[in-house]
Amino acid sequence: MSKNQIKFNGKIYLEAEDVAQTRILSTTSAVEAVFKNSKNPYISAMKVEADNDMEDFILRICICAEIEEICENDQNVEMLAPQLAELLTDLAQAHSYLEMEGRFSVECGELKEAYRIISEGGDDLCDFEPIE
Repeated sequence: MSKNQIKFNGKIYLEAEDVAQTRILSTTSAVEAVFKNSKNPYISAMKVEADNDMEDFILRICICAEIEEICENDQNVEMLAPQLAELLTDLAQAHSYLEMEGRFSVECGELKEAYRIISEGGDDLCDFEPIE
């Protein structure tokens, strides 16, 4: 394994309005669990911060990471973007009422990837647009 420096940066916002309080709580718990239980240490290191407004029935979650460290496992870095894309697509399918937007980037050695993420509420797809 080569000892490369990884730079991973990401901010993803999930939001929905007119959501029942029980759904706000269950969605927040589900999102936290999905990230915490990821087998990729860079994904599981992402912070899930809820800023929900229970009185106004608004769900707001920010998922963020800023990691800069020596990479111990090249495969975790190589699979980071595809695994994060799969995870976000699964979230969009399971919680299609959520609006999702954000971006993330991964740099390590020759690997340089950056994506913009969009998923409209009511749509169970998540679009990933490469950023130059």
